[in-house]
Amino acid sequence: MKRGGRGIVLLGVVSFIVLSLGIPQTEAASSEIILRYAGNLPMDHFITRSQDLYAKLVMEKTKGKVKVEVYPTGQLFIDKDLVKALPAGAVDMAEVTCAQWTGIVPLWLYLDLALFFKDRAQWHKVVDSEIGEILKEEFEKKSGVKVLFWMDFGSSAIASKMPLRKLEDFKGKRIRGTGEIVLEAIKALGAAPVFMGGGEVYLALQRGTIDGANSGVSSFVERKYYEVTKYITLPDMTLGMFATLINKKKWDTLPADVQKAMLEAAVEAKQWTRMECEKADREGLVFLKEKGMDIYDPPEKEKQRWREVCKPLVDIFVKRGGDKTKMLLDMTEKIQ
Repeated sequence: MKRGGRGIVLLGVVSFIVLSLGIPQTEAASSEIILRYAGNLPMDHFITRSQDLYAKLVMEKTKGKVKVEVYPTGQLFIDKDLVKALPAGAVDMAEVTCAQWTGIVPLWLYLDLALFFKDRAQWHKVVDSEIGEILKEEFEKKSGVKVLFWMDFGSSAIASKMPLRKLEDFKGKRIRGTGEIVLEAIKALGAAPVFMGGGEVYLALQRGTIDGANSGVSSFVERKYYEVTKYITLPDMTLGMFATLINKKKWDTLPADVQKAMLEAAVEAKQWTRMECEKADREGLVFLKEKGMDIYDPPEKEKQRWREVCKPLVDIFVKRGGDKTKMLLDMTEKIQ
C-alpha cells in the first residue's frame, strides 16, 4: 500500500510538472514530436497520398523524432472550417484549398486568376519564383499560418450537359464554380455563375438545376459526373492550387534541425504531387472518354477570345489584393 501510495504521489508530481510546462503527457513520456495533419479528400486521391508521403519523409529525415499523423476525408475538420481551426491551433497542419483563404489574405486571389497563365509549366515557374515567396510571406503575416509547400490539384475544366465550344455557347448557361475569381470568370464568359459545394453538384446536374460545373478533371472521375453530363470543355481556367500549411506558433516551437528536415521533405513532396497531378489529369481524361464523354479542347484562337473577356478579372485582383498586386503582375510578365 505504501509503495502504491508513493507511486500515486510521484505520478501526481510528474503530472503537475507536465501541466505547468504546457506539455501534453503523451509527449512528456517520449521525445517524439506528434503533429496532426488534417485533410479532406478521399483516401485514394493523390492529394491524400501526398500527405502520406510527406508524413513518411518527415519521419525518415528526422530519424523518427517527428511523427506526422494524417487525418484525411474531413475526419478532424472540413475544409472551410480549417480557415479558423488551423490559425487557432485546433490542429497542427492541414492541406487546404487556397481559394478558401482569400478572405484573410486577398493577395491570394492571384492564385485563382482565370485564363491568365499560359500553361502548367509557366504556372510552376511562377509559384517557384520570388512571387511564390511573396505570397507565402503575405499569408504568414496575415494568417498566423506558414506554407510548407504548394500542391497542384489539377487543370480545371467544365463538365456540361450540352457542348460548350464557342464563347457564344456559354450565354445563359448555369455553371457551378468555386471561389470569387472563378465565379467572375464564368460570368465574363456569358454564363450565370452558381456557387455550391462539391457534394451538391451531382444532384444539381442530374436534376437540371445547373447546366455544367467547373472543377478539376480528377473530381469529374471521383464524383461520377460522367453519369449526369455528356461533354467536357478544357479551357484550363485555373490549375486549382492547394497547399500544406502548419500553425505558425507550433512551427516556432520546433527545433531548427526539425524545421530544416520538414522543409527538405516539403520540396520532395511538392515535386511528387506535381507528377501525380499530371498523371491523374491524363488518366482521368482517358477514363472519362471511355465512359462516353465528348472531350473538347478549344483551338488557341478560340481560347484567346475567352482570355480577352476574362481580362477584367485582373482589375478585381488589383482592387482587392492590396499594394503588392501590381508588382506581382509586372513580375509575372517576365516569366514565360
